[in-house]
Amino acid sequence: MPMLRPSRLLGALLLTLGAVGAPAPAAAQDLGSAIDDVLEWIDEGYDLIPEMGQWGLAFGWFAEGEDKELRFTVTAGETYLIAGGGDANSEDLDICVYDEYGEELACDTAVDNFPIVTFDAPRTGTFRAVLRAYSLSGSTSYAGMAVLRER
Repeated sequence: MPMLRPSRLLGALLLTLGAVGAPAPAAAQDLGSAIDDVLEWIDEGYDLIPEMGQWGLAFGWFAEGEDKELRFTVTAGETYLIAGGGDANSEDLDICVYDEYGEELACDTAVDNFPIVTFDAPRTGTFRAVLRAYSLSGSTSYAGMAVLRER
């Protein structure tokens, strides 16, 4: 797998998918390069998954301690990657994945602002990814996550 730059990935996805009216995340100022990163990542064997009209994305403004959740359908045996990122105010973002019974399958709780979680779906079902703004340097942060499925 190539070196991943999730904050640039998320920035590019947010901008290209119309996060209109919101200030662009600082990490996405070089949009052309960020879009190239997205295309390279997807070309390396992952696709965005179009679930419930959301294309596997959740993003927006966070206060410290706030969660955003994304539900998505998984297929048994498939490999999924969930990447998060945020603006300069995001000091610590975490992502955890839960199955339909609430059992935690994977979690990235490292102290950083670019959580990445991968997992193999043990069965087909509706799972959920939760992005938490664990620690911010300001009052709010613009952050998000993308769910990708290995080809």
